Amino acid sequence: MKHSKLSALLAAVVIAGCAAPKPAPKPQAAAPVDCSVSQEPGCRPAPPNPFEAFGAKMGAQVDAADGLRQRAVDAMAGLPAKQRIAQSETRTRVQEFTAASGQKQSVKVLDAVAIDLPLAPRARSEHQQAMVAIKDIATLLADARGSASIQVTVSPADLRARRVNLKSGTADTEAGHPVEVRKSADKSVPAGIERFVIQGAALPGKID
Repeated sequence: MKHSKLSALLAAVVIAGCAAPKPAPKPQAAAPVDCSVSQEPGCRPAPPNPFEAFGAKMGAQVDAADGLRQRAVDAMAGLPAKQRIAQSETRTRVQEFTAASGQKQSVKVLDAVAIDLPLAPRARSEHQQAMVAIKDIATLLADARGSASIQVTVSPADLRARRVNLKSGTADTEAGHPVEVRKSADKSVPAGIERFVIQGAALPGKID
């Protein structure tokens, strides 16, 4: 009888031990990691860096303006040496910008395009083509930044000889953005040269 009770007890213990285990709790899904850290399935795309797009936009603006400057130079390259554009440059500067997140970063931006345009070939188509390129630079900057200016500086000697005038004014691009033309005389400008400096409006220090 004792043996039967022990057998029954052991059997009960064995049966109890073989009972189906309770299901383990499901692990919580891990938060997706940044895709810039790991490319595992379901990773979370990294938030866009506002300075990458903005820097690319500013770089494209520099390249476009420099291409138009070169177009002006090339337009007069076939003329006699003294009638060609001998001095021109695309100037850049570094400006600090602040994103909506508060992050700050310095970005290279276009400052100005400067071109010394000889007066002698004014009646020639090459000079007119160079002037169109200058107008296109101003239009590019006005449409990109809301407005632009063209500062034209001439020699006092040319002004006295009435080879040039100081007529100034403002005209809108086809998109409706103003371009202001300002003229003045300065003895630092060689006789026979009109010095053009084209600039866009100042860039705000904050970006989206």
